[in-house]
Amino acid sequence: MYVKVEPSGCCEDKGLVRVRLDMFLDPEDYGYEKRYVQLPVIPAEGYRGEVDKIGMPADTKDYRAWKDSLPKVWQNNPFHSHFIYVEFDTTDKEIMDIGEAFLHECYIKWALDLGLASFEHQPRNNDLPFVFPETVTLERRATLDVRVQSLKTTTLERKV
Repeated sequence: MYVKVEPSGCCEDKGLVRVRLDMFLDPEDYGYEKRYVQLPVIPAEGYRGEVDKIGMPADTKDYRAWKDSLPKVWQNNPFHSHFIYVEFDTTDKEIMDIGEAFLHECYIKWALDLGLASFEHQPRNNDLPFVFPETVTLERRATLDVRVQSLKTTTLERKV
């Protein structure tokens, strides 16, 4: 199994850096077949059939037939995504150490079929020392933005 920082989920949030951690299974891990799925390859022009005023297909049978006819690819989807908040000076290694700890916790819950989607089984950030600052200055926001951009342009992944 492995954990990756998902750049699309990284941003400045209330004066801290929010980091999205996506957790993936390997073929030998429990429940891998639940997250390794086949998806249609949607062409750039999208569905060419008739759509209503909000863009939904007018003929659902035609849409399903079109979608079923598309080529498919296999994709390994995360079995869990988790958000943490860190200071701008938190190193990549520290972020991945936190990610690895949550990966182990989440995999145990996954393997026990506890249902990570339910609130009561979500991992908690209680042990992380983050406190949202009362005031976020322009200087701090600029520093946070630099850190967020580095997370968006660096591949951070750890296999365990």
